[in-house]
Parts: sequence; C-alpha cells; structure tokens
Amino acid sequence: MEFCVDSEIFKFFPGIRFVCVAAEGINPEKINTEAIEHMLREGWKIAGQAAFMYGNPQSHPNIKPWVARLKAIGVSRKKFPNSIESMVRRAGKGGEAFHIIPLVDFYNSIALSHIVPAGGFDIDQMQEGLSLRLSREGDRFMALDEEKEINVPAGEVSYADGNQIVTRQFVWKQAKHLLLNEHTKNVFFVSEILGDLPYETADNVAKALVNGLWKCFDISTAAHILDERNTRLAISE
Repeated sequence: MEFCVDSEIFKFFPGIRFVCVAAEGINPEKINTEAIEHMLREGWKIAGQAAFMYGNPQSHPNIKPWVARLKAIGVSRKKFPNSIESMVRRAGKGGEAFHIIPLVDFYNSIALSHIVPAGGFDIDQMQEGLSLRLSREGDRFMALDEEKEINVPAGEVSYADGNQIVTRQFVWKQAKHLLLNEHTKNVFFVSEILGDLPYETADNVAKALVNGLWKCFDISTAAHILDERNTRLAISE
C-alpha cells in the first residue's frame, strides 16, 4: 500500500507539504484516555482563543490561505466549509470539546492546537492504497453521515482509494470508507500544511503526532513529510 500525491495538486496548492505518520498495532488496553482528553482540552482552548483573535476564524493566518486557495479552484466556502475553519468556529462558541473516539479525538487535538487540518484513515480497510488527486468519472462517495452513495463530479481535489472517494473537496468531509472506529488497529495520519504557512509548521505538527502517539497509544513511529519533490510513501507492506 502506498500514499501518493498527484503532481497536479501542487499547481493548485504551491508549496504544500503533507505530514504523514503510520501508527500500527494500536492496542485498546494501552490507550491513555486521560492524556488524549488533556490534549483535546488544550487544543480546544487554543482554537477557541484563535476564533476571536482575528475577528473571525476565516481571518486567522492559518485558515485564511485555505479560504483563498479553495475559492480559487471553485470550492464554495458556504457549501463545503474546510474542516479546520469549522472546528475553530465551533471551539469559538465555547463549552466543552466534542468527543468522538480516542483516535479521532487525538488527531483533532493536533489540528486544534496547530490550527491545521488533520485526519486519519484505517489502513486495514484500504483496497488499493491512498491517493490525493482530482476526482474522475466513476468515482463514488458515501459521507459518514449519509446512507446513500453518490457519484462525485469530476475535477474535485479528493483523497481516494481506487474509485472510492474518502474525503471530498480536499479537507471538507470524510466518507464511511476508511473511517476510524473503536476496533481500528492501524492508522495512517495526514496533516496538510499549505505553503503559505511558516515552514516550521510541518515539523512542529510532525513532532506533535509522533510524541502524542507515544504518550497516548504507546506507539513508537516516525513522521514523513511529502512535498512536490517527494510525492510517494509506503503506508504498509
């Protein structure tokens, strides 16, 4: 299995880097839920403050480039709000952080703390490997909150496993396919760092993922950063 980024993606998002970490052998009995809860609370606090610091979430310097880049390729912000803007806006409303499952809470804590998109895919569900490319005729998508599969229009920036689209409009919504669950043992994490952000952002996110996996899941692993010169990475054998 491989993760590969199509060269065309870099034309739309120049300088973008992808922080990638494979975490294998997750044991439910070794999950440190208290550590994850602490990370999520801290991230929620940081994101909540960020929501007001610049007047609104979409004006934050980490989010504003996403708004501009997605608009430039015709993505409606109203119809397809990017994930990090949506989470920061939610945190800005106050209250307690929302919980899903430990693995999702973990990568959400990274996203909120660094104000960048982050997600994870179940490696064991992958059929052909993960690619980031433009959607094409015949691609299908079933949103995690829907019961009906749809045909995806050609030309959307999408994560895909074969002809199964697993994230539409780049960083909008994830599919049921490759969705993490309570029984997931092997995860491929990805965080997308736009070229508009400080160069060290990717390194900081990489360290946070690796250190967090050790602290929260007792998993020792390494991070890899893909860019325009390095577009492929082995996920698993």
